[in-house]
Amino acid sequence: MQILTAPPKDADALNAIYARTPHEGMFFSGLMRRERFDIASDYNENWSCASITWLSGGAEEYALSGARRPVTLLSAGALTLARGARYAYAALGDAPFRSNMITFPHWITDGAEQATLDGAHAGERRLETRLIRPGADLQALIDEIAFQVRAGLSDAQWHAEKCALLYAKLLDAQDARAAASNEISAVKASTRAELARRCGLAKETMLQRFADPGLSLTTIAREARLSQYHLIRVFKTVTGATPMQFLTMIRMDAALRLLKDTKLPTAEIASAVGYSDRTAFFRAFRKVHGCAPTAVGRAA
Repeated sequence: MQILTAPPKDADALNAIYARTPHEGMFFSGLMRRERFDIASDYNENWSCASITWLSGGAEEYALSGARRPVTLLSAGALTLARGARYAYAALGDAPFRSNMITFPHWITDGAEQATLDGAHAGERRLETRLIRPGADLQALIDEIAFQVRAGLSDAQWHAEKCALLYAKLLDAQDARAAASNEISAVKASTRAELARRCGLAKETMLQRFADPGLSLTTIAREARLSQYHLIRVFKTVTGATPMQFLTMIRMDAALRLLKDTKLPTAEIASAVGYSDRTAFFRAFRKVHGCAPTAVGRAA
């Protein structure tokens, strides 16, 4: 696996990395500040790979080819990118922040699509491009890979196994989301699919705007193009949580990541995840994570 700790200096260096990635995979963990990359005019389809990216502090913008508006990634959740997804990238803000990406080699993504021993064909089991909130086990695996890479572990077999397991977990989580969507109470499959899509819009709104202390149920419902009543009902069915419970969990995900990976003061972290009241932040953090923010081990 290619291990990168800084963004490439020029297009030639970037292309050299792209050319090796389909065979080797890639892990990037480095500080970003105002970097920008446009969609290459000479894009090589053979270099395309599926990826997952996340960050600590700051913000990134992904202008996906064919999408109506860019995706903003903050210190909560992660963005999965399908093999073949094309995008322009921008690191937002003036302060440097840590950005991370794991790119999967073709032997992993191709393997996920091949027939199993019992003849079942995985076929459509391909990673999608979407903003997600990783579950605890998925986040733990991402963190483990990141920690070992930063610690200098260069065992190629270890990386291969962990990345294969990570890709499988991402596909399992994707399947679980689809299964939950089928539980929506609607007669027509097309209606269930549309309601699931609108529920996804609500999630994306929260993942991209959680830092706004004024983000309300009314705003989220409007972005999802649902009434507040229907949003609560559908969202609870799909996720097991109400929209505002989900928003709190997103904010606490971001707070934990910032506490672990940055040196920001606790008061600044509270503000960065949408809390103007420090007491309310401490109370929410303890309820979700079982300890006070001050009890979390900080970045060295």
